Amino acid sequence: MKLRKILPIVLSTALMLSFSACNKNGQTSLNADSSKIVATVGEESISAVELKFYLSAYKEEAEEEAGLADKSDNEKKKYWKSEEGKSKKQEIIDVALDNIKELKILLASAKKDNISLDEQELNYIDQAMEQFIEQEGNGNVKEANKILLRDYGVTIDQYRALFTDFILAYQKYAQLKPTKIEISDSDIQKEFENNKEQFEKVTVQHILFKTINTTTFESLSEDEVAKKKSLAEEVLKKAQSGEKFEDLVKQYTEDDASKETGGEYTFTRNDDLVDEFKEWSFKAKEGDMDIVETYYGYHVMKFVKKTPPTLGDEEKATITSSLQTEEFQKMLDNLKAETQLVKNQEVIDSLDLF
Repeated sequence: MKLRKILPIVLSTALMLSFSACNKNGQTSLNADSSKIVATVGEESISAVELKFYLSAYKEEAEEEAGLADKSDNEKKKYWKSEEGKSKKQEIIDVALDNIKELKILLASAKKDNISLDEQELNYIDQAMEQFIEQEGNGNVKEANKILLRDYGVTIDQYRALFTDFILAYQKYAQLKPTKIEISDSDIQKEFENNKEQFEKVTVQHILFKTINTTTFESLSEDEVAKKKSLAEEVLKKAQSGEKFEDLVKQYTEDDASKETGGEYTFTRNDDLVDEFKEWSFKAKEGDMDIVETYYGYHVMKFVKKTPPTLGDEEKATITSSLQTEEFQKMLDNLKAETQLVKNQEVIDSLDLF
């Protein structure tokens, strides 16, 4: 187990948008079945089908916030006809269109730079579609197709196309393009000097007593959590009384990733560990031991050392990547500012979106 922050397992459908037909080199073109045009982004069009699909994620989120997640379709429709619902409609339509605009810009940029998906990436998409059909349609394409049409108004072929565009825009172009941006040594040095504390490293040891099921991510029962807390307090006393921490790690820890290294972790403030774990580590000093509660459970902590910041190869690589990402985001923001999104409000108003 890695002590990383938990991220949503399911990728939001709002990030996977474009109903374009995909050819074998991974480039895309507008699907002839995409129906009415609701907006344009530069020379690119946004179809009604695209908007409906993209909007579905925001619509579902708004209904959950309004306490309608388990309500009937009629109750949901009543909400969208209410004053609150009416004011929310245009807001989420605009959010959806803005996100589609970004994706269209990325796709256009990928095309301009001759970036397309390779055979391995296209095979990955094939496998993802097969997995979707297996999980959602029990291996039956027609059943999977019914589910997509029912829930999102798209066919399996359209879903493949939108997934392909997402992979090309975000998983390939947006990952590859920043690496082509040159960063000077002087910029790296300046960034290091301005943010030295971010490169200070701390080393700690811990013994983890889990309070969640890391397969289902559900919390254990109150009695089980209480027992874990009591055991953590007992082990802390043993460590404070002089028992070798490494031996206690081998005997008690439920963190398999660090069991053979004495429960040791070395990291910087930038590393993506759970906040409580990281916060305690950087505040602690020599001789400190304590119990820290995080999403994962109770951690019996022991401070080991702090290492002053140095500008080595690892730090240079981290800074370079960060600055490249910043420059890429600036480029994207400029393109979004320069590219006009023109809505066809008459068409949007004519659609059965809610």
